[in-house]
Amino acid sequence: MGGRVLRVAARPSPLSRVQVAEALAALRPVIPADTEFELIYLETPGDRDRVTPLADPSVPDDFFTRDLDQLLLSRGADLAVHSAKDLPRRLPPGLEVAALLPGLDPRDALVVRPGVEWPAQVRVVGSSTPRRDAAVRSLLPGVELRPIRGNIEQRLAALDRGEYDAIVVAACALIRLGLADRIHCNLPGNAAPLQGHLAVVAREDDLDLIRSLRTLDFRRRLFDEIPPTHTPPLDWPPEAILFTGTHPEHFPHLGPLVPWPMIRLEPVPLDRRLAELDRHLPSCNAVAFASAFAARTFAHAWAHWSGALRALPRLRIYAAGPAAGDAAERLGFAPDAIAHDFGGIASLVRELPSRGGGCFYPASDRSPVDERRRVMAERGIELRPAIFYHTRDHYPGPLPNRPFAGVMFTSPSTVEAWLRYYPAERGARRRWMAIGPTTLRAMREAGLEGEMIE
Repeated sequence: MGGRVLRVAARPSPLSRVQVAEALAALRPVIPADTEFELIYLETPGDRDRVTPLADPSVPDDFFTRDLDQLLLSRGADLAVHSAKDLPRRLPPGLEVAALLPGLDPRDALVVRPGVEWPAQVRVVGSSTPRRDAAVRSLLPGVELRPIRGNIEQRLAALDRGEYDAIVVAACALIRLGLADRIHCNLPGNAAPLQGHLAVVAREDDLDLIRSLRTLDFRRRLFDEIPPTHTPPLDWPPEAILFTGTHPEHFPHLGPLVPWPMIRLEPVPLDRRLAELDRHLPSCNAVAFASAFAARTFAHAWAHWSGALRALPRLRIYAAGPAAGDAAERLGFAPDAIAHDFGGIASLVRELPSRGGGCFYPASDRSPVDERRRVMAERGIELRPAIFYHTRDHYPGPLPNRPFAGVMFTSPSTVEAWLRYYPAERGARRRWMAIGPTTLRAMREAGLEGEMIE
């Protein structure tokens, strides 16, 4: 690659140009020093059509990438730099995401027009997606929501002209453009998957280049830092529920939850996970995630795995629940099938095609793999489990003195740990709740009569 000229394509907006500079700064340390860059700026359908609301079902998922994809395939460019959230669910055959770069602030921000009193005078808000609409309504019930299109500068100009009292913009976009001072507040809830990250796309036959760029992928460093722990708030309402799992942020719709983790999750060593990928994935046509942590352990290994470039085009992604599906999307694996309730694998199989094939299953050492094998086999799918993480019991301390209405269990392991550390709870009168049928069964076998969250 020495002396090579790399032609880098991107959209022509000011934000895209800043993103290209950010991406090239990340690329330079991993490619030969004498490589030169030629920059190509090209409009996409989303740049030419600034009228159609993004929520319109007619808008294709390659609205902001199509022309750049075609330029790569025709060998008019060697790389394309995108906002990762704009990637289509499936890239055109022949293209590969060489790296998902580490991201900036992933949240959505609200920008209020100067002179507008917050919140009393905020009556019209410019928003562009159903996700953002819902977040605005949770913060400002009763406001009028109007579609807004255009690049960041055009949206801010429309705001400042008085067409809106406030608009929703990605915080990372304002930060990259040096406009962070315009952020009034961040919206509650999760923004679009991969918001804040940049994606570098290349042709799949440019193997040397892709191998160099893969070292930049943020998924390679998922376990480099100790994850933040969820601590109980100092105060909560009496109807609050103690949440015994590890990811309460995936369940905001279930009411006031108090983090009370009864388990901790630990990935098995990377070399063991890589060996399992070598063993199973070449003969599998799908991967099933039963939890958010399963998706994380898989994505981390995937980003290090030498066989990933050959495997991705033929792999389908399945998620056994909303939390697993959300985590998969935020790691660059948009699910092809997802169970939208908390019925676990039993609900997932109803969404799957009736066909055979092997399905890789990165599992906990305490997963009910035999039962899940049987359920998938009924659909003609051979489930191939591999232990990707350990589930350990965790003692969060004595039960709180404050009142709480019930307890939510996320796995049989949380039921076992709860009764091990709090044996007097076996006869307590509480609202007992389970996520998934296996958890409900474990709860009832332990003598706790309750309900499964749908």
